[in-house]
Amino acid sequence: MIAVIFSCEDANYDLNNPFDPSNMDLDPPALFFHPPEINASMGESISVELYGLKLDSSAGAHFDIRYDWGSVTVDSVIPGPFFTGTNEPMEIIVDEQGILDVFIYFLPDLSSNQSKSGTWSIATIYFSTISTGESELLFGPNTTLRNAKNEPLTINEYGSGYIYVE
Repeated sequence: MIAVIFSCEDANYDLNNPFDPSNMDLDPPALFFHPPEINASMGESISVELYGLKLDSSAGAHFDIRYDWGSVTVDSVIPGPFFTGTNEPMEIIVDEQGILDVFIYFLPDLSSNQSKSGTWSIATIYFSTISTGESELLFGPNTTLRNAKNEPLTINEYGSGYIYVE
């Protein structure tokens, strides 16, 4: 009987995953790169997600991503689930010498509310490594999110990321 009583205790887990958005010490609403650090080899293809943490209702975004274009090149950018609604999101990508501009937004739809809020993956960037060294990933000053009325939304904090190429 004693063995049965002790075996029914609740498990006590230590939930301290450093990649969990709630453990990243960011002041929401925030934008960050996931994973925040990537170790890669020369010639390797890697991916990093643009994530939003507790974002207000958003209908579109301009991401101004800064990276070291001598260490990595951008292969492609794929929209994540954040801007996926009743239709696929529209995206425009401009990549010029270490500045990646990603414009992504809901396509207009008069029959539904095309905006979302919360913690979601917004897009995934695929890179190829081209030389050894470190590439810091930063959100540039032109990064903005907008609501359905095209009003800018407040972002309290921007996380950075790192790509280490050996």
